Amino acid sequence: MADLSQKYKLLKGLCNGEYARTGPFFVTLDLTRRCNLHCLGCRFHSKEAEEPLTGDQEIRDFPFGWAERLFSELSQLNTRTMFFMGEGEPFIYPRIFDIFRLAKDYGFYTTVTTNGTLIDETKAERVIDAGLDEMHVSLWTDSREDYAIQYSGTDPENLQRVIDGMRILSSLKKEKGSQTPRIVLTNPINRFNHQKVDVMFTLAKEIGCDAISYTPFKTNRGKLARYALSEDQQKDLCHHMIGLRKQIRTNSLGDNIRRLLARYRFNPASHEVPCYIHWFHSRIKVDGSVLSCGRSERILGSLKTESFTDIWNGNAYCMERRKMLSPSGVTYRNEICDCEHCSFVEDNMAIHRRVKYLIPVLSFLKGGHRRGPNAVS
Repeated sequence: MADLSQKYKLLKGLCNGEYARTGPFFVTLDLTRRCNLHCLGCRFHSKEAEEPLTGDQEIRDFPFGWAERLFSELSQLNTRTMFFMGEGEPFIYPRIFDIFRLAKDYGFYTTVTTNGTLIDETKAERVIDAGLDEMHVSLWTDSREDYAIQYSGTDPENLQRVIDGMRILSSLKKEKGSQTPRIVLTNPINRFNHQKVDVMFTLAKEIGCDAISYTPFKTNRGKLARYALSEDQQKDLCHHMIGLRKQIRTNSLGDNIRRLLARYRFNPASHEVPCYIHWFHSRIKVDGSVLSCGRSERILGSLKTESFTDIWNGNAYCMERRKMLSPSGVTYRNEICDCEHCSFVEDNMAIHRRVKYLIPVLSFLKGGHRRGPNAVS
């Protein structure tokens, strides 16, 4: 994700407590608000839990004209990885292949998360030609019957379209002798499908995926709690996944099970480690709003009126960094962000292990008396 120089600069910035000495290691860019599905757990398009829409609703797709300047700035800040996803389906974005190519021109490792329903032979070929590095295809189930429950109100034939699309992409990669994009079948886990994790692994293997990824179901601050796993089901699942990981690796597929287990074990109410996400990631919404992560409610700037470089070390970002490293940072984090099953928990813990003893010492040697991250751990 980052080289030694970037990690050193991140540490140097943490010692200061607010000013980042390197750019975000990776950036998530929302491409469109529009979607063709109503996935059960989607907080934007589910028929049960749509969030109040925020930002400029007149902007439905990220303006392509903003991308050139944004990518140029991020390249100069040494950002390495770009994730394309968002409130909607990325392949509805009208210039999806142009933005893939532009990101590759600037040297980013590029990943897209899609529902997979729009991938046909033509798009699969264009994906390969554009140089995309990874495609994560989200699929909640392997059966038409379950599909009707998980994707209420949408065509059950979409299931076969998704499976066919991944098969086509895998086959074309072989024909072209291409290693990319890496195809990752992503399976969000809830009460309806938690007993089918083995089946989804088998499906990934059969259709030619390179990896299988599992994600916990997020309840959207309790609004969808009835679809989440109980505590006992979570414990049983975690125990099962340890054994499944060995089977997956025996079949030479990649997996994210270590990260999945960390996410299930994360309890934001009792987790005392500070949040460091403001030092290594940004989420950019369709309308240009910049946030620290997709679950935060605090807008830190806008590409409409500011450059990303100015936002990254602007007053709002620096203030958030100070607050997160303060003794009250954990309370503040839980107020502004829905941290349930945080997807950055492993990254956060990795940073904390390296800096929790160093920052107070370095701050003292500099003559400062700021309490570092260890003050709240």
